[in-house]
Amino acid sequence: MKKRVLAGIFLSMSLALSACSGGGTAPSEQAKPQEQQGQTQEQPQASGKTELIVAAEQEPVGFDPHKVPAASSVRIYSLIYDSLTKLDENMEIIPNLAEKWETSEDGKTITVFLQKGVKFHDGKDLTAEDVKFTFERILNPDTGSISKSYFSSLESIEVKDPTTVVFHLKNPDAAFMANTSSASTSIVPVGSEDLTKDTAGSGPYMLEKYEPGQYVLLKKNPNYFRSDLAKVETIKFQIMKDEAERLAAIRAGKIDVSMVSADSATLLNGKPGVEVKGYQSLEYSYLGINVKKKPFDDPKVRQAISYAVDRNQIVQTVWKGEAALTGPIAPAVKGWALDTNSYDSYKLNVEKAKALLAEAGYPNGFETQIDTAATYPDMVETAQVLQQQLKAIGINAKINQLEWGNYIDVWKSKDGNLMVGRNTSGVDADRSMRFFFHTEGSANVWNYSNPAYDELVQNALMAVDQTERKAMYEKAQKMLVEEDVPNLFLASPKNFYAVRDNIEFSPSAAGESFALVRASIK
Repeated sequence: MKKRVLAGIFLSMSLALSACSGGGTAPSEQAKPQEQQGQTQEQPQASGKTELIVAAEQEPVGFDPHKVPAASSVRIYSLIYDSLTKLDENMEIIPNLAEKWETSEDGKTITVFLQKGVKFHDGKDLTAEDVKFTFERILNPDTGSISKSYFSSLESIEVKDPTTVVFHLKNPDAAFMANTSSASTSIVPVGSEDLTKDTAGSGPYMLEKYEPGQYVLLKKNPNYFRSDLAKVETIKFQIMKDEAERLAAIRAGKIDVSMVSADSATLLNGKPGVEVKGYQSLEYSYLGINVKKKPFDDPKVRQAISYAVDRNQIVQTVWKGEAALTGPIAPAVKGWALDTNSYDSYKLNVEKAKALLAEAGYPNGFETQIDTAATYPDMVETAQVLQQQLKAIGINAKINQLEWGNYIDVWKSKDGNLMVGRNTSGVDADRSMRFFFHTEGSANVWNYSNPAYDELVQNALMAVDQTERKAMYEKAQKMLVEEDVPNLFLASPKNFYAVRDNIEFSPSAAGESFALVRASIK
């Protein structure tokens, strides 16, 4: 017997600001009406052209949701496209293009019922055929989709009728529907090829114009199936790479919304015409380590680096205290993240680090390079702090600051040595653990491979019992942090936005697009 379930079928035990994950045995709650899902029908804003100007710290590097993982692109295409599910303000998975879904008793069949009347921007109906095409495109190795490993359990896709699609799985997958909330799984029309420059979405906004180096202009989709959203006529992403320029512009009223650093948030507090809004993010900063490159192919070297790094100094220096220590799952994901006090290697121990280096055959240390993104001040500062800390154990690291496009290329190449970056834990522990660190994980760019780890996170994905699943992920986190160390997990920052006081904009861990489609001008 099939049981109809809500988007929350895979929610974690905590649900406060936690990730969603498969728990319990056989949830059977009926899909709730929209007003019970945080989707109350609000009256649209009074007519009249309005434009929201958002500062963009980086140039987008393309608009294909299946091919381009850069955050500077995601923030734009997540408004142009829609996915089957999405997050609400409580970090729960709720229906989006999927009106509801059913899962079979054995967990190996998921039937998705689509919203009726949804159209792509060109007027074409969005149907189950488009959903089938989208997931086949994601899984096609030629696409190079970063989301491919999300759906490794998918065996086949069946179109039952224009608004019903059935996913047949090789094994139960506790994260399947949670993973469909990612912008990188956005639904595209049948036949879509290269969407890097062109767009073909069904989302609340359409791409009106892109002037490289200057701005991206989005125009409201007048036929969007959610009439309570997209309250402003246009959203303009003004490309402003320099934070001082962004600060001057927000204070002068030339832009409406801008992400700012913790330092800048302090400077702007109390300034007329501007509000500062912050929240604990799902992001974390890391030092990525290429485990195939000498000397980093020896786990003792990686462990030594971990003991040599004072993460608390990074929290205070880079994030001005506005961050928390983190493991592979950000602490905001309360149902899954281990307390960092449980990690012995988070206690600074220079002598132990030197001993481990000596055991690995490097008693005098070595020289290396840390790659970082030149246009993200926090990444540059993190690299500088790490550079100084590693000197204490004889590791002399040169910092290589890369422009954003080059940084993404190096990240993808799997050929660097050390790299400072930021990840997002997402809404399910599966993303943090399998997506980034399984041998076949789409975002495993560190060449990390451990069969025992792979088996552990795969079993966790298939686990029905919530307690069992949590225990597996706790063991996997310990394995990553204390034993294999393919990354050093550093700090999970608070994010801050500066917002003009005539703008209704409420940022949260649910994501920028969630806030932008609800933003309005007073």
